[in-house]
Amino acid sequence: MTRIKGLTLVEMMIAMLLVLIASAGALALVARGRAAQRTGEAVATLEEITDAAFAILVEELRMAGYLGLAAPGSPVIGASAFGTAEARDLVVTGGCGQSLAHDLDTTVTAADGAYRVAAAVPLRCGAGPNGRVVPGADTLTVWHASAAAAPLDAGRLQIESNLRAARLMTDGVARLGAGARVHDLEVSVFYISADSSAQRGWPSLRRKRLIGGSRPAFQDEELVTGVEDMQVEFGLDSLDDDDSSVDRWVTPAEVPALDTPRAIRLWIRVRSDTPENPPIILPALGYSNRVESSGSSRYRRKLSSRVIELRNLQGRP
Repeated sequence: MTRIKGLTLVEMMIAMLLVLIASAGALALVARGRAAQRTGEAVATLEEITDAAFAILVEELRMAGYLGLAAPGSPVIGASAFGTAEARDLVVTGGCGQSLAHDLDTTVTAADGAYRVAAAVPLRCGAGPNGRVVPGADTLTVWHASAAAAPLDAGRLQIESNLRAARLMTDGVARLGAGARVHDLEVSVFYISADSSAQRGWPSLRRKRLIGGSRPAFQDEELVTGVEDMQVEFGLDSLDDDDSSVDRWVTPAEVPALDTPRAIRLWIRVRSDTPENPPIILPALGYSNRVESSGSSRYRRKLSSRVIELRNLQGRP
C-alpha cells in the first residue's frame, strides 16, 4: 500500500504565519501610501488656499487710491468722512456705517485684531454668515475706482473724473463734460469669519463689498475658506529723510499721523481641510504682533506673507 505524504500541522502553521507576515507588510505599505497621499493633498490644499487669498487681496491693494483720471489724493465732490451724514442722493444701504463708502480721503486702513474699520471706527453690520469673527484677526478696508471705465449706472455709486476734478454720483448722469470718464466705486472690508457658509466652525476670508442695484449697498460675500488669520502691517517712510523707501513696519495701531505708508505687508495663515491620522505637532509661530504656541492638531497649517507696494500714493511722489 502506498502512503500519501501531506503537510504536517507545524508546516501548515508556519505557512500561515508567513502569509500573515506578508499581508501585514502589504497593509503597512498601503497605509503609508495613503498617509503620504493625504499629506500631499493637505499641502496642495494649503498652497491653493494661500494663492487664492493673496490673489484677491494683492490686486485690491495695488488699486487702492485710484480715482480714474483724477490724481490720487484729489478732493472728490460728495465724499464725506466715515461717521458723518451722507448726501441725500448718495446714501448707501447695508448698515455698515454712515459714509463708509464715501471716505475717499482714506485709501487703505486696518483695525488691529478687531472687526472694525479702524481702532475708533466700528463696523455696524454683522459678520457673515453667523455673526462670528476669529478673535485677534485684523480687518482691512480698501477704497478705489474700478480698473476699467464703466457705463453710467443709476443705482450704483460711481466716480466721474477728468484731469481736474472728481465727483461721486448714483443717478447715472455725467456732468463733467467731454473727456470725463466714469468708474464704479469699489469699497471692500476684508475680515476673517469664524465660520464658512457651508460649515460652522470652519474659518473663511470674507468681505463687505459695495454693490449696485436699485440703490448702492454693502453685501457680505465669502471669498476663500480655510483662512484662519490675517495680519496687516504698514511700511512707513519717515518724513525726516529724503528717500521714499520703507524705514520700518508697524501694526495698524502704531501708524503715526505724519508718516507716509508706502507698502502693506500681509500675513495670511491657512488651515487644510484634510485631517491627519495620527495628529501632527504644529510648530510655534511668531508674526506681526501675534504668537501661536505649538500643539497637536489633525489639520496642517501654513503661514505666508507678501509685501505690496502702494501705487496710488497721496502727497509725496
